[in-house]
Amino acid sequence: MGLGGSSPRMEALMRAHKRERGSVRLAEEYLEAVYELCREKGEKVRPVDVARALNVAPSTVKKVISGLCEKGYLRYQPYKTLELTEEGLAKINELKRRHDTVSKLFQTLGIDELTAEIEAEKMEHSLSPTSTKLLEALVEILNSEPDLLNRVRQAIHSQSPKT
Repeated sequence: MGLGGSSPRMEALMRAHKRERGSVRLAEEYLEAVYELCREKGEKVRPVDVARALNVAPSTVKKVISGLCEKGYLRYQPYKTLELTEEGLAKINELKRRHDTVSKLFQTLGIDELTAEIEAEKMEHSLSPTSTKLLEALVEILNSEPDLLNRVRQAIHSQSPKT
């Protein structure tokens, strides 16, 4: 568990979160935060829960949530809890696939889980479906070819800066 008992995934969201007004990345991060909080708490969450998790003002969360509702990803009535729609869950699955692919690749290459999660969080919003498929294939090949994986890890290790 990470900060305050949260999952590595939620901790990565908190650490990698960047405030970029109006960006797709920002909206996707808020959608992910709603999903992760629902999963962790086992119940629906309120905008204030998202604000606390991402360390932003509740008014900021309400603006982004409004946009997510317009896109059909969330349902929300003021002063009630947030609910992911079918479209929202489909988007979450797409984001999780991208994230998990990048995180698995980094962990396969020898990066620790938390660092891999943080790096994946930074990169996932930029990956296309084609790039995701390519990275998935790379992970599969590396995991099925131990000699190749060892050669790649050795090459990485030999190029790492010494601290």
